[in-house]
Amino acid sequence: MMMIRTDITKTAAFTGHRFIRYKDRQQLKTNLERAITGCYHSGIRHFLCGMAAGFDMLAAETLLAMKANYPDIRLTAVIPFRGQSCKFNPTDKERYSSILGKADNVVCLSETYFDGCFLRRNDYMLERANRIIAYYNGEPKGGTFYTCRRAERMKLNITNLYKPHLTIQTHDYNKN
Repeated sequence: MMMIRTDITKTAAFTGHRFIRYKDRQQLKTNLERAITGCYHSGIRHFLCGMAAGFDMLAAETLLAMKANYPDIRLTAVIPFRGQSCKFNPTDKERYSSILGKADNVVCLSETYFDGCFLRRNDYMLERANRIIAYYNGEPKGGTFYTCRRAERMKLNITNLYKPHLTIQTHDYNKN
């Protein structure tokens, strides 16, 4: 496993659901751009992405497109196991490969799949970030729930882009 040293105070991580309604994608992308820009203006330059289909890959593609205006931002793809994309549909496999080819760093946490590997990936990202950009619908189940709940317990800043009109909601524990 390759370890990347990062300044936690300058690092954010993406987490979110795999399914995004088609009609919500463009507004979500706009809100991702705003959230990433907000992070950038607060000093964050490094972003961690778990590379799941859905929100993760949309966030990575949005960030990579923004590098033209913010050339000092960095993307690290955090892969839970080699072969993560083997069950993706052909379009998502192509997107996945493209993102990995453009990422500044790729961290592969395991050579093989094992029970809990996705949660281990989420823990890896939480331990290396001080902000989370999430797409979380509030349901108390699944990996995004686990990650957001753990981020709250760790008192990380959380920006949740999943709201009725996909407006940005921020919970900033570091401000009084």
